[in-house]
Amino acid sequence: MGESGGDTSLEVWYSFTPDSKEEETFLSAIESFQIENPSVIVDATRVSYGDVDQLYITAAQGGEAPDLVRISSDSMGKFGEIRVDGHPLFEDLRPHLTPEERSRFDERALESMRYGEHLYSIPASQDCLTLIYNKAMFAGMEEPNENWTIDDLLLAAEELTYGDTHGLEMPSKNAYWWFPFLGGFGGELFDANGNPTLDVNGSADSLDWMFALEQEHGVMSEGTQIEAMKTRFLEYEAAMIIDGPWNWAIYEDGMIDLGQTLLPKVPATGEHLSPLVTYKGWSVSKQSENKVEATDLALWLSSDDVQKEFALETYTMPTSSVVMDDAEIQGNEVISGFLAQAEQGTPAPTGRGMAMVYEALSPAFEQVYTGISDSQTALSAADEHLTSSLAQSEIAAPSMLVEGYRTTTIEFDTDGSSQYTISMDGEPHSVITVGSESIIDSYDGCAYTISEQEKWSCNLTGLEPGVEHHIVVTGQTTLFDNQLTSEVYDELPEPKGTSGVLFAIGSIVLSLIALLSYGAWSDKRAGRVRSRGSHLYIAPAMLALAVLTFYPVLYGFWLSVTDASQTHLGDETFIGLANFWEVFASDGFLRVTLFTIIWTVVNVVAHISIGLFLALLLNDKRLKGRVAYRTVLLLPWAIPSYISVLIWRGIFQPDGLLNDLLGTDLNLLADPTGAQIIVILVNIWLGVPFMMMSLSGALQALPRDMYEAAEVDGVSMFDQFKHLTLPNLKSAMVPLSLLGFIWTFNMFNVIYLMTAGGPNLWFGEPGSTDILITYVYDVAFIDGQYGVAAAWSVVIFLMLVVFSWSYMKRTNATEAVS
Repeated sequence: MGESGGDTSLEVWYSFTPDSKEEETFLSAIESFQIENPSVIVDATRVSYGDVDQLYITAAQGGEAPDLVRISSDSMGKFGEIRVDGHPLFEDLRPHLTPEERSRFDERALESMRYGEHLYSIPASQDCLTLIYNKAMFAGMEEPNENWTIDDLLLAAEELTYGDTHGLEMPSKNAYWWFPFLGGFGGELFDANGNPTLDVNGSADSLDWMFALEQEHGVMSEGTQIEAMKTRFLEYEAAMIIDGPWNWAIYEDGMIDLGQTLLPKVPATGEHLSPLVTYKGWSVSKQSENKVEATDLALWLSSDDVQKEFALETYTMPTSSVVMDDAEIQGNEVISGFLAQAEQGTPAPTGRGMAMVYEALSPAFEQVYTGISDSQTALSAADEHLTSSLAQSEIAAPSMLVEGYRTTTIEFDTDGSSQYTISMDGEPHSVITVGSESIIDSYDGCAYTISEQEKWSCNLTGLEPGVEHHIVVTGQTTLFDNQLTSEVYDELPEPKGTSGVLFAIGSIVLSLIALLSYGAWSDKRAGRVRSRGSHLYIAPAMLALAVLTFYPVLYGFWLSVTDASQTHLGDETFIGLANFWEVFASDGFLRVTLFTIIWTVVNVVAHISIGLFLALLLNDKRLKGRVAYRTVLLLPWAIPSYISVLIWRGIFQPDGLLNDLLGTDLNLLADPTGAQIIVILVNIWLGVPFMMMSLSGALQALPRDMYEAAEVDGVSMFDQFKHLTLPNLKSAMVPLSLLGFIWTFNMFNVIYLMTAGGPNLWFGEPGSTDILITYVYDVAFIDGQYGVAAAWSVVIFLMLVVFSWSYMKRTNATEAVS
């Protein structure tokens, strides 16, 4: 079948919530496709929505991308400039789809699946924010409606705010929730040329108005997060929320009598708040060996039947023009209401700037929220930063279509008709209307051009290589009737191969074998009989280190002196020490290094001191229940750290346990100093049990007779600790403290899960709680600058080497161990 013949296997990544109606509907559609196409086997894998973009990029860079993946239109700018071995991540679908297949989709939806000239996805659904409310809480009051203004919204929210109940909830510091206000006040993210416009046309007024809902009027909870908004609405602690259709089923299951209406108007402009409309679609990997079948599956998953089922079962907004106009869909108040809101929305831009706008706006929002800066100044700084980032960002080399792949050209004589219809294998392919602009459609890869007055040529798309297709062109009569075949097959990206990697690993392995052999020969020659075979014993470990450690480290050193980045991965070139200059000259280098040192020193000192104190207590035989205490104190280390960190994060949220117990409204994670203190305390809590157990074992190994002798001589407990315990624990404490320093210096998960490096008050710099390793992650996987990230890693490595060498020299570590 198709390009491969025989049974075909397709790997699909999807991001629907597990055990949800969306996942059930999707898997049902996959099953139906396999029944219709028994020679195709589909392996569907669920990937977290928040991780799918980066996981796909990583998989593609490793040559392991799935055949099909579900992506969002606002991620096009993130994917568009990435190249792997000179090729883009996604297949350009223009040659794969016929004009008839493209015409089924809403024009805005199809346009939002493009990056530049390329069509990278087939739209299957759309999303946007809208106003959702609890009808029961509006008893005796006017319910929200499409004629409401933001003043009406505020008045209703004030009347419905009392005690722990608030009239309105939304995550105000999330830029996605600001976009509707920006549009309603007359602003926009980018102009027609893709230039940032974050600080003009009412932008500052819109941000002030949104923040005032919480900070001035008090109709929203402080520091509301997305999950907190959902929880409060479900618990009748919020009368109105601004949310999307993706959560409607959850609220409905919560037995809430739901209402939905358009976001209100802004009196000054007369326009409704205009949410950003994002489109979800199915993209075919450039690396797929079965692009014909993958495209067929993408069309199936975005077909009218599947879209209608998704809409009726899960309230997912369709992108098919036929489904959008379907009587059953229009008769559903929920879906039609969402579609009406989408009509008032603004399609998310798909340029490079959209991939960077959140990073630019985050510091601006923090500055305004905390009162450090006013809205106009902060947004102007964000606009300037985004403009600078776009100017400095790399543009990948253009990708070209394979000429003739899935296409063929036909010519036919005209007969004076006003319309010509083309069919392929009995199915509609396209329609040419004389005098219509649609006859010039080169943007979509199927171009109709008038070469002569009486002869037309058409570049037909959607053919399957190696398969005969019956093409018929009709006007007043049949003008073309023939069997055509495209013999041009897909050209897959040619990877660089593994020869360079294998050569590097092989060189290291051979060098180790030579070194170990020389050592064994030297021992034998010197007559060191007792060491016979010792080199052989350590050889497997050294070989494993060569492959798993030495090679990655050396490769990291190589990347640090190249211009490796997402735009040309595999085509990097040597640039010397330029990346290191960028590291040391970067804004925030000294600040993030200083906090990394403070973070590490405070944690290690606390781990050692508290761990030793607890170990001493638990080593006292007079203490009853030592085993139980030891078990309880070990739990923080036994529980997976990511679970512990997320629990602590929830405790310190504005609506978390801490404020409930204290009766306060603290938002410590939004304060730079507060967030730094919290992440340090959480990591101390996580690290003490390991140090306690390690030192407890060392204490139990100390000889008891010296303590008995000290007691006979009348030595005090403190002097015993000072002159006996500490000196004898040195052999354990020195390596433990050194390892603790290295581990803590590179402790990624606590910072990333707790604060993601924030709060971030600076543009293009590390956040308040970023340490070197978390900032390197952002440089590599958000900015895509692999060479610069490798340079940062080398700097971190050298810092730790210098510290370790100095520490061992000063503490006589080797003597202590011996």
